[in-house]
Amino acid sequence: MPPGTAAQPFVDEPTTLVQAQADTTDFVVLHQWAEILEHHFPPALPAPDHTTE
Repeated sequence: MPPGTAAQPFVDEPTTLVQAQADTTDFVVLHQWAEILEHHFPPALPAPDHTTE
């Protein structure tokens, strides 16, 4: 997959997860899994000028 394509996070995230699994002797713990997902798929922050009124 060439870098910079829209699908790149979908390739990088499982690769990072597999590497994290290889670095441990047990399972990847939930908080580490969440950090990996958040790194590759950051949450969308609300726009500062957006109001609910």
